[in-house]
Amino acid sequence: MRLRAFATAVLLAGCAQAPPELSFALIGDLGYTREQEPMVDRVFAALQREPLAFVVHDGDLGSPPNGSCTNELWARRLAQFQGSPHPLIYTPGDNDWTDCHADEGAPGYEPLERLAALRRAFFASGRSLGQRTIALTRQPDYPENARWQIGDITFLTLHVVGSNNNRGRSREGDAEYAARSAANLAWMREGFAAAQASRAVMVLQQANIFPQFPPFPGGGPKEPSGYTELREALEREAIAFRRPVVLVHGDSHYFRVDKPLGFRPARGGAGVPSLENFTRVETFGAPNHHWVQVLVSRDDPNVFTFRPRLVEGNIQRRSP
Repeated sequence: MRLRAFATAVLLAGCAQAPPELSFALIGDLGYTREQEPMVDRVFAALQREPLAFVVHDGDLGSPPNGSCTNELWARRLAQFQGSPHPLIYTPGDNDWTDCHADEGAPGYEPLERLAALRRAFFASGRSLGQRTIALTRQPDYPENARWQIGDITFLTLHVVGSNNNRGRSREGDAEYAARSAANLAWMREGFAAAQASRAVMVLQQANIFPQFPPFPGGGPKEPSGYTELREALEREAIAFRRPVVLVHGDSHYFRVDKPLGFRPARGGAGVPSLENFTRVETFGAPNHHWVQVLVSRDDPNVFTFRPRLVEGNIQRRSP
């Protein structure tokens, strides 16, 4: 009987899952109307109750008609970020500066002025936001591009935004896009070079760069594209890295986890498979006010597990 009990205990121990070595949260694209602000508050309240290593907000502090270009809404979001008990890292979205003009519902604002002000407001130090902070390595002249290491996982943000990455609207915007795109490519190369001893790399940005997989924001891709060069460079880095690479973004407001990089459909044939070590995660976005939990396990060859976490007070009840 003692032998049988011992064998049962060993079996149960073998079936039990080891606790994750790391848990963190992903959010973005929240609070697009005044009526949705209580939903944003509930998301932050839910995050406060979780034992998280950090939180990443992948852009869009709101919508231009709801004040995402204003100092007032920035102050509200910054207070929410700084009130987080967990370190909070933020990367900008197009609604936070690129779309700050009359055509997008923000008359009286100018995108490049808003970009300079955004950098002063949110990226003034070498540490994250939040009540508990972590040190970040920031790119010179582009402090919103950050990198940090936890264990043997490398994380980096890229300032890549929707609205075609600010390309194709004005001469000034095209010049800004060209300089920032070059900086993003250099920062990504530097990040992967720094991650040679890492088990995995996670890249976080706002823009959806995969127009061939709907939904895609803004009514479809624009030409010349503000994303092609980055997408091709990311594919090269992921192929060379060989280990798990994850791209996190918002922009389309459509939660998904898939493998879009490298996929090549073919007429009458099987096509070319997606790049197996690359995963795309898109976070929830308004009107869906929830968050994504990421669990890191040393025993998982994929390193990351992604769990949609629904905020109870934000669930829309429907009648049968």
